[in-house]
Amino acid sequence: MKKGFVVFGVLVVLFLATSVVAETMNVSGEIDLLVHDVLESKGLTGEGVGAVREVDFNNLPDNINIDNIDDTNLALYEVDMGPEEKPVYIVTASESKFKKVISKFSKKMFLSFGYSGGIIESTYLKSATGVLGDLDKGYVMMRKGSVSGISTNLEILGGEGVVEMIIYKNKEEVGFRNSFNIDGSGIYNDYDVMSEGILNFEPGDVISVYVNLEKDIKVNDVTTLLEVATD
Repeated sequence: MKKGFVVFGVLVVLFLATSVVAETMNVSGEIDLLVHDVLESKGLTGEGVGAVREVDFNNLPDNINIDNIDDTNLALYEVDMGPEEKPVYIVTASESKFKKVISKFSKKMFLSFGYSGGIIESTYLKSATGVLGDLDKGYVMMRKGSVSGISTNLEILGGEGVVEMIIYKNKEEVGFRNSFNIDGSGIYNDYDVMSEGILNFEPGDVISVYVNLEKDIKVNDVTTLLEVATD
């Protein structure tokens, strides 16, 4: 989890020329870990590193002048570097923004489909439990949500033409899919994403994936991930 915090990035690291006094606020353990990750990436480690405090944008230290700061998305954190060192100030994601991004990704989950071995004619893919899907067999949705992405990795043993990974919802084909133009043997990859709230589903809806092979194409070992976002 610690490495995940770095995804928010650090916009600025400010080293003050003189000591300052600023109005500060305590931070959560997650933000504390984020800031210490940043310090470590900059080589600023040691026994003297102390508390991390959030600085109030309305009471910035005299030595800092940051224009056009949106304090709903950004925050300034002060790090105590010890009694003999001047503090370090880091501008990064605010805690409210941090929690919003974490909440967004916590709604995502993946439905795993696949087929181990050779395929010489069109068929449904199997679920993660190894059950072969069909119009009535698939993953049953437990909450409202929408499909937001699909990715596929497969091997072509021979033939030419088009291979499609077609999503079915409640026995009906939907337009969102992976598509491959096959011109020779080898490993093929494809992924497609779409905005949430377009390809929607309801609790109880059944989702399955069908691999459609054109002409004499021979496929081996299919792995397909369906990304869904729940409300």
